[in-house]
Amino acid sequence: MDLQLMRLRKKAGYKNRDDFAAALGVNPLTYKGWETGRTRLKLDDACDIADLLHCTLDELAGRDFQPAAYSDPRQQALNHSYSMLDDKSKGDLAGIASTFTADPSRLASKSGQDSELVVVEEGAA
Repeated sequence: MDLQLMRLRKKAGYKNRDDFAAALGVNPLTYKGWETGRTRLKLDDACDIADLLHCTLDELAGRDFQPAAYSDPRQQALNHSYSMLDDKSKGDLAGIASTFTADPSRLASKSGQDSELVVVEEGAA
């Protein structure tokens, strides 16, 4: 595992270990052990660090995963288009999507028979 403690700490604005250890509420020597790799980090401590650094555990651990691919190409295209938008346009698109989901005739529901999605048609019982 390639812990990214020092890089993420500095990126978050903590110039030295002692300041970060104080913000985290741990002994500076304990934190130094984690950052140098001499001491293994417990999951609870890793979660506290990730929260303080505003990062994921995967980022902290140096793991780089690609986002999950969707089996439906329409979902992939929608996600790609969404990722290219500015914040205002993302909000606009979310508003449009919510109008679709507010219309019961447009909703998909799980069939009790299997895990396939079926479209619920208005007036169908």
